[in-house]
Amino acid sequence: MKILKISIFLISVILVGCKVASPVSESDEALQFQSVFPEKKMQSAYETFTKSVVKLTAFVNYQTILFEPESAISIDDISDEDGLAFTRARLVQNESFSGTATIIGVEGGKALLMACAHNVSFADTLLTYSDKANSWGNRYLLGISIKTAQVLQVGCALGTFQARAIALDAENDLALLELKSETEIVLPPPVNLKPVSLSELHWGDRVWLCGYPSGRFMMTSGLISKPNEKQGVLMTDAPFSDGYSGAPALVYDLQSGEFRLAGIGRSVAARSVYVLKPEKKIHEAAYNTSLPYTGPTYVETEKQAVPGVTFVTSSDIIRRFLEENYGMLAEHGWQGVLDDFMIED
Repeated sequence: MKILKISIFLISVILVGCKVASPVSESDEALQFQSVFPEKKMQSAYETFTKSVVKLTAFVNYQTILFEPESAISIDDISDEDGLAFTRARLVQNESFSGTATIIGVEGGKALLMACAHNVSFADTLLTYSDKANSWGNRYLLGISIKTAQVLQVGCALGTFQARAIALDAENDLALLELKSETEIVLPPPVNLKPVSLSELHWGDRVWLCGYPSGRFMMTSGLISKPNEKQGVLMTDAPFSDGYSGAPALVYDLQSGEFRLAGIGRSVAARSVYVLKPEKKIHEAAYNTSLPYTGPTYVETEKQAVPGVTFVTSSDIIRRFLEENYGMLAEHGWQGVLDDFMIED
């Protein structure tokens, strides 16, 4: 009997070992490829958010008057006919500047966008001085440029629209834009994000940014560094180049399972270098670029970006900016958007 029980036990073990295992099915949340996102839900949420990020292009026209180098024209002389007699050349300059904006509200045929001030605000008058001055210490002019036109254009998959700046904070490099149409238009959905304060962020938290460097839409990410919180500025090692200005910077809240707004990317650190330039840039003196240049030269200071040092204007500053303009924005019909998007109870 004892031998029989042992035999039955051995047969059972063998049958269990021969059992065919059912194939393992991948979860719907599993990613197909290695990613900076740990799960598909997070990846999809970020992809949905990117539909609210649009390309911002500013077209600016300047009319420029260049004076003879030895004309001794001061700012007080440019309105006189005698002063204009020393004009060496008149130029029309058409410049374009690219950046990024985020749609934070949509109401019928209009939209409210957030961007960087330096992408939408340009000086009305630009003066170029020589290194010489009159007896009163007034430096002589080499040229004067007057802005004659400016257009802000918002581009996305649904079309191209014109916008205008309605609020600026040059010190913190923030701007609010309004896109308005007389007819009903289809616009990207507004973001559904809550801000995260500086006090909630920590050294080493990951941040994601998306924008339009060189006019092409792409994302980047990096680690957060927290300098003095009183400045309201975050730093990250995320790569940053022309066109990223205004890019929203997001962090992922593991507890709520949602992305939150940490701020917007504004600039990179820069260092100054001195570069020898031909005279052409100042006076437009024509010369053959295929031949060695032997004409007058001058030294110009250029700013070169320092890789890996990106500045982000924090949500704390953004919230204050919106609160300061709350009355004006309410008059424009954006009170509900502000209450839902940024203003804390």
